[in-house]
Amino acid sequence: MCHLHIQAQSYGRVFEVLPEEVEGTELMVEETVSHILLDLFGEAMVDDVTIHFSPASRMGQRDCFIQIQAQCSLQSFSVLPLTKETMEFAVGERVRSLLKELFGPVTIESVMVQPFCINDSEEKSVWCHI
Repeated sequence: MCHLHIQAQSYGRVFEVLPEEVEGTELMVEETVSHILLDLFGEAMVDDVTIHFSPASRMGQRDCFIQIQAQCSLQSFSVLPLTKETMEFAVGERVRSLLKELFGPVTIESVMVQPFCINDSEEKSVWCHI
């Protein structure tokens, strides 16, 4: 398993989702990102989605910040070559396409795949898998 951290940003005057309905939007993003990750990794779980809209400027412009935390299985990753860079690129592209439909122009600020580490107390070492 690995931890997946995605940060994205959008801006605009009009979004397909309402800034006042953040909770419903977070649930919708959680469900659709789950499907994307299941398609890529075979086994995945979205832990948290956080969406924050800035107050509207005088021109009506808003920023939207999106953070997604998930866990994924590396054994079944469907895109080759099986590298951290390939995983981060594939996830970023697919999530960007999804978020673009909801939020308009989207920039994926970062996608980080981090190994899931197990602390072996008997040997006093940490095992990381990626």
